[in-house]
Amino acid sequence: MTDVRTAADRFLQLADQYAASGNTRMEAQCRYQRAQSLGRGRQATQSLVQAGNTSALLDLRKERAAEYEHAAELFRTVGLVGDAGRCWYQAAYEYNWLGMLRPEYREKCYSTCDIAAEYLGAADDWWGRGMAEFMAGQALRTDVVGGPPDPRSVPALRRAAEAFTRADRPVESAAAGMTAAVTLTQTGGAEWITTAVDALHTYEQARPSLRIPRDREINDRTIIANGTRILTSKVSRSAATMGQHPLWQEIIWLLSEAPKGRSFQDQHLQDETWSRLAADDGTLSELMTRRKGLAREQSDLQQMIKATLITRSDDEVQVMKEGLRRKEHELEGIDRQVARRFQRIYHDTPERIELLSTSPVTPKELQTCLEPGEAYISYRWNDPAPLRTVVTRRSVTAGLATGVTSEFTTAAVRAGRLGEVLPSNDFPSADQLLGPVPDEIDTLIISPDSLLLGVPWHQVPSPDPSNSNLTLGERCTITIVPAAGVLRHLRAHRPSSERGGRDTAYLGVACDGGGKGLLFVDQEVEATRSNHFADEPGSDFLVSADCGGFLERGCSAGLLHLACHAEPHGLLLSRDGTWTRPTDLLNIAGRTFGADILLLTGCSAGDFSREENNEFLGVVRQLIVVTGAQAAVVSMAPVPDAAGVLFADLFVSALNGKGPDRPWRTPDRPLAVGPAVAWARQAMRRRLRVDHVKALIAGCDHPRPTHASWWSPWFVVGDPRATTSHRTT
Repeated sequence: MTDVRTAADRFLQLADQYAASGNTRMEAQCRYQRAQSLGRGRQATQSLVQAGNTSALLDLRKERAAEYEHAAELFRTVGLVGDAGRCWYQAAYEYNWLGMLRPEYREKCYSTCDIAAEYLGAADDWWGRGMAEFMAGQALRTDVVGGPPDPRSVPALRRAAEAFTRADRPVESAAAGMTAAVTLTQTGGAEWITTAVDALHTYEQARPSLRIPRDREINDRTIIANGTRILTSKVSRSAATMGQHPLWQEIIWLLSEAPKGRSFQDQHLQDETWSRLAADDGTLSELMTRRKGLAREQSDLQQMIKATLITRSDDEVQVMKEGLRRKEHELEGIDRQVARRFQRIYHDTPERIELLSTSPVTPKELQTCLEPGEAYISYRWNDPAPLRTVVTRRSVTAGLATGVTSEFTTAAVRAGRLGEVLPSNDFPSADQLLGPVPDEIDTLIISPDSLLLGVPWHQVPSPDPSNSNLTLGERCTITIVPAAGVLRHLRAHRPSSERGGRDTAYLGVACDGGGKGLLFVDQEVEATRSNHFADEPGSDFLVSADCGGFLERGCSAGLLHLACHAEPHGLLLSRDGTWTRPTDLLNIAGRTFGADILLLTGCSAGDFSREENNEFLGVVRQLIVVTGAQAAVVSMAPVPDAAGVLFADLFVSALNGKGPDRPWRTPDRPLAVGPAVAWARQAMRRRLRVDHVKALIAGCDHPRPTHASWWSPWFVVGDPRATTSHRTT
């Protein structure tokens, strides 16, 4: 603590000298700098914590708070109300920390926040006032878990939300509203539900203003993930008494959808996407360069001011402080310009912005893009009754999926990831899991959450009582989407035929990973092309020896078929160990990557993350976005190498509605991607003979098409009604 005390004592000497000379403004500056210097000895502070010297730590915090308050009074005396407010806020921050150890300081924190808010508001610093009110709202916490909050807490949080709104800081406004809603759950009334709905709407509308991915991640986790965890629990407890509340359906929808469609699963991918967006837009790139320079100049000026205080040059200090204020105003102006430019990019190239965030959608908006026979089912995990909303073209039903426990989901996901069949007698009925799905529904578009991620939905026992052996996937077409906004985005940009079509019907790319165990991938793409697309102009395939040409040439194909290894960060499309991330396929001058449907036959291509509240199959969705595809066919589990050859043949036969002569019957008309995958699974499971499969796959002596590891892992991410298109020359 010696260095810290030396600096603090020097500022104290200067403050006394300025006080003696009547220079109150400089005395205030020195008092403020002294308080700041008392907090810079992080290493020394940590040593106090580690040594358990609580008394010394408390004394240090109290000394800092007193010095900030002294500086605030001096700034107030000379009319610098903004500086006074900021110093009182800093003092309140210290009291807030003290309040965690000594309850008597909580009241002091609240009263100091109240003064800070008043002065910051008088200085038109609405962001600062919001921060002060927000701290005040949280300061008066009680030590009784679940006990009633102090009656002053919620009004302070609401004032914080209003101040943040006036400061054009909607994300912080949403955070204050969410905190107020969580606080209100302790009061026992129904007021919390209105506050929660408003906060969730505010956040969803504000989220596009979070331009940097890390900001999105932090706010998603603190505002959405933490807040909705408490609110979800409250909804579960209130289900019996609040089912008729006019906002009941809306709060369940928002809590289900709010955590979804996020892109923080792969931070490196998001940072790279942001960098490319900035680099590709000259205006945005220039603004970010200017901002970086101004931030550096601001930091340099702050250091110079501190140094100049020591040398007692009053005039230089004032000149530099004015310069610092100008830099701060310039930075605020550039931030506003960046926000406006980002909104323009969002308007002009929404398909690229979708890499960073999925836009929110209301049930009514979703209904307009649903087709007859479809139901969208959204979940928000809550053991033992997840929140669930079922949306069809004509109805919206919200409630709880009672009886869906963590034991069920854990076992189901494990079976799915191992390519095993679900033991039907160990799981809840499909009616419990799916809820009130009308009889006319034949297509389920499911958006799972948390522990429900990875459930092999097509294996769930069918609710049809007339056939107990039927699975849900045999009764209905099933597809997975990360969020309702993803489905709306996919259908807003379909089909490619309306944009002139694709150049070719098919491109297959195989990569054995440099001889790492994939023996059949070359055969897979060559056979798919020769058996199903030989008459299509431009259709082509690249075997492992030539797979590097894919990134060089690009593509515009109805069906893009990638047969290779897959891992969380991308696909192995080279023999030298270089992995391809979705951002590597972002369009650049002279090269594009486009497809209507993606067929990814690598092991576990659809199982990229086991994190809770991710965007589910995030890298697959990124591939969909960068290629403009409507859907991707992927596997949840590792699959036998030869299974890809058979599945690709069956899937493409169904997709095209035709194919070469086969010992089994193929569909007599083209099917959309969802029904095509379902047909291929059923054919492998129930219709094929081993000797027929041997004839189809060269070198495969022991095919097992009926084994779960061959047929069960395949499913669809995206639009189940997606089809391929191409333009012939």
